[in-house]
Amino acid sequence: MIGGADGATREHLIRTHLDGRRAATDAEVSRLREEIEALGRREAVLREEVALLDAILEAIPAPPKESEAPSLFAPSPRPAPPTTPVSVVRKRRRKGSRREQMLPVLKEKFGAEAFRVEDVTDLVLEAQGGERRAAYFAAYSLVQDLAEDGAITVASEEGTGMRKKRTYRFPIGSSPAPRPR
Repeated sequence: MIGGADGATREHLIRTHLDGRRAATDAEVSRLREEIEALGRREAVLREEVALLDAILEAIPAPPKESEAPSLFAPSPRPAPPTTPVSVVRKRRRKGSRREQMLPVLKEKFGAEAFRVEDVTDLVLEAQGGERRAAYFAAYSLVQDLAEDGAITVASEEGTGMRKKRTYRFPIGSSPAPRPR
């Protein structure tokens, strides 16, 4: 029996042993935390060094291949690519598509007024329901198709890049050009 038959002595020995183990465990935890912090700082330094080495390697020109003899003549210039106009491949639409359904509604609603994609989104939601996100993408696609066909023109643009907001308008006194099929 630990500490003999005396309960107080036994309890004192057990408590002393447990306190010693707790102190050793706390010291180990503290040491490991310090080691983790040191490793984190070392990782940051090494990442900076790797980034610097990558930048240096990108700046150095690639050496010629050792298996190939250097050329005595400069390579002949390549012929210029033919300058034929690139034809834009248009998507085929099904008959009765949203374009044919919404074009008369858009003309009736806006006429000669300017409108945005958000306005067309509201009309798509009224006509077909659903959620706003899907209606916005449908309206955006519809407006892009109409602009591509020449049925509407861009009246103004605000902003730059991906956040550019456009205002559209139907051309005055003209009907939309039929889309080639």
